[in-house]
Amino acid sequence: MDVKVTYFDTAMALIEIGSIRILTDPVFDDAGSTYNDGVIALEKTSSRAIDPSELGRIDAVLLSHDQHSDNLDTRGREFLAEVPQILTTPEGAARLGGRAIGLTPWQVTEISRDGTTLKVTAAPAQHGPDGTEELTGPVTGFLIDWDGRKARGPIYISGDTVPFAGTKEIVERAAPIGLALMHMGHVTPAPDAGIFFSLSAREAADYASNLKAEVMIPLHFDGWAHFSEAKPIAASILSQGEAAKRTRWLAPRESLSLEM
Repeated sequence: MDVKVTYFDTAMALIEIGSIRILTDPVFDDAGSTYNDGVIALEKTSSRAIDPSELGRIDAVLLSHDQHSDNLDTRGREFLAEVPQILTTPEGAARLGGRAIGLTPWQVTEISRDGTTLKVTAAPAQHGPDGTEELTGPVTGFLIDWDGRKARGPIYISGDTVPFAGTKEIVERAAPIGLALMHMGHVTPAPDAGIFFSLSAREAADYASNLKAEVMIPLHFDGWAHFSEAKPIAASILSQGEAAKRTRWLAPRESLSLEM
């Protein structure tokens, strides 16, 4: 099956598998937009990568969580009204209503079109260290698989997570992974806070290695003031050793095609 991934902005990517078109974590607001989501004041520093009208048909949105605007901003929420299927956390689905479907960890659902059916499994994610779950709210990752997949493993989308017991479980249950889309940025409320709410590049590299991922595409690494690890630092870390062989950085609107 031909798989094409196009990166746009933050954690928003278009994943095309056969005839099925999936969008992750929609963000369409302009640079300078600010939000108060409770934990950290958010400010978008990057320009909007694409207008929703340019995307064409979207069959489903995989939404890691709805409570933080760097994963679902104002125009992203408006965009959801046009999408026939939205997969997210149960709490997010209750808030969004409509066509949103809430999935608990390891729950499975399907996306189908034109004779192609994808199996989507909710993967555990935790948006901060143990004990911060009430503060940050629930998040989810996703695994995408299908009948007839070739030698590569399934597609994995990490969601905003840190290493925790759930990521170890994903390694045990899902490795090897064919394509891993890793949410990075090493989010922190302040430079000296000493607490982080998403993967660092080093953590992403180690996690991808444990997953035996053939290809890793970084997401959620740039464009917001609360991302503490600048892309040049992350790129330097991911250019070394084993990580360099699997990492594929995509510029906004750049695509990568794989045969899976």
